[in-house]
Amino acid sequence: FGLFLLQSCGGGSDTDAPIAQDDGDDTSTTPSCSTGIEPGCPPARFTVDSDFIYKDGERFDLRGVVYVPGEPGYLPWEIEPMASLPADVIARIDADLTGIKALGANTVRLWGAPAYCYEAVRELGGLDILQTIWLDGEVGDFQDAAFKTQSKSYIRTVVDRVYGAYPDNDPPIVAFLVGNELSEASILSTNQAHPEITSFTGNYFLAENVNASEAFIAEMADYLRTYEWQTYGRTTLISYANDIRTVDLVDTPFLDFRSQNVYSYAVPYYRPETLPGSASGTLYQGWIEELKYMHPGVPLLVTETGLSVSPNAVHVGPPNYGYGGNTEAEQAAGILQNLADLQSASISVAGVTIHEYLDAWWKFGLEDSLSQDPDDIEEWFGMVRLVPDGAGYSTEPRPVYDAVRDLWGP
Repeated sequence: FGLFLLQSCGGGSDTDAPIAQDDGDDTSTTPSCSTGIEPGCPPARFTVDSDFIYKDGERFDLRGVVYVPGEPGYLPWEIEPMASLPADVIARIDADLTGIKALGANTVRLWGAPAYCYEAVRELGGLDILQTIWLDGEVGDFQDAAFKTQSKSYIRTVVDRVYGAYPDNDPPIVAFLVGNELSEASILSTNQAHPEITSFTGNYFLAENVNASEAFIAEMADYLRTYEWQTYGRTTLISYANDIRTVDLVDTPFLDFRSQNVYSYAVPYYRPETLPGSASGTLYQGWIEELKYMHPGVPLLVTETGLSVSPNAVHVGPPNYGYGGNTEAEQAAGILQNLADLQSASISVAGVTIHEYLDAWWKFGLEDSLSQDPDDIEEWFGMVRLVPDGAGYSTEPRPVYDAVRDLWGP
């Protein structure tokens, strides 16, 4: 698709004046902020060029870890809105964020986190935030008016929660990810229902020659930037986390940078025609290079990569490893190979986020969260394992934690 980028303070482009629009939202007071340094517009902490993200003008190689706060017996979406958390959850968040920082990560990727999590990041220091805005990727029509209203309400909730932890109105947000892996079925049904939608013009983002699902993403991004600026006088980089299964259905070079969740085991399954990488010869590296070649003028961030050590899945082994069934040693070796592939690729990558810090026992509800299912691949991606400890739980590092710490640490 032919798409064009127009953005304001957070994005750092040369064509970033707001675009007039009338989409039913009150945006008439949106101020112009073209450089991020003129009077009335705070400097943008994070900016981009065609390859990289920059923090305060210096290149920022993002080294991140996905973190979903919680503990067995709690569900993330239930603790997310809590103003006062149970003591064991508070202790778990404090310990986990400390472990992520000690790993050598400079960024934590959060989803629907409770307010305390942002307060803990603030108090700990040394970690920036990649904030996911979870939008229901399974609805039948992303352009449904009621769904868009609901999505905008949740955007406001998350933005307010983040800023609420920072009285100086300066949270260390690298970017907001507006949506993650919208489903193929929902993308197709939305596009089929709205063939007439081929563009979106907002206050800050312009998307042309797009489909209805891409226009939805652009609208949500534009709403977030408008709300953030009008409410807090700041703007933050915005992206969308895409997936190998839908990369030919939606693409978002009209946002500040492109984000992709990339898993080595998925490439031979979904894109078996992928050419080997230019340096390592792996399909993982080849797919990363192909992704960047699609839009060489837009930064590419790997927002997820990882391996599950679920014990009952079929074992595949290197070089692509499997969707589950990996040994802990293979998890470490495979993720180190992924990181090496990003470094030696023929293209530039803005950074990587490893999925994930904790094993996700909670994947299928409260009862399921009290134990770890050996048949559930999604519950075993953790860099650390949860272990019973008296009346509660503690964590133990898997080999991948030490391996990545040796690579990322001081």
